[in-house]
Amino acid sequence: AIKYSNAGTNICIITKNRDRFLVIEIIDEGIGIDSSFHQKIFDKFFRIPTGNIHAIKGFGLGLAYSKKIIEMHNGVITVQSETDKGSVFIITLPYIETEN
Repeated sequence: AIKYSNAGTNICIITKNRDRFLVIEIIDEGIGIDSSFHQKIFDKFFRIPTGNIHAIKGFGLGLAYSKKIIEMHNGVITVQSETDKGSVFIITLPYIETEN
């Protein structure tokens, strides 16, 4: 969120208990993501095309690795975003049942 936002921007992290799940929302005021890329951003090595300008360095691995780790914990990650309106990444993880 910091990488794709202007300096001094607000980033909010909210946690919620919902039924048998922990829901984590990461909300930023960054550059946003066009809806045509929402599914692709979780693919390994995918970067949103910006022409020949690459002001933001990276290899397109961060969200792919995040998704993989979340899925290994039986969770899911989704995104809600619009260009120039920021993004909300929602991570949903199941609680682990433990014996007392």
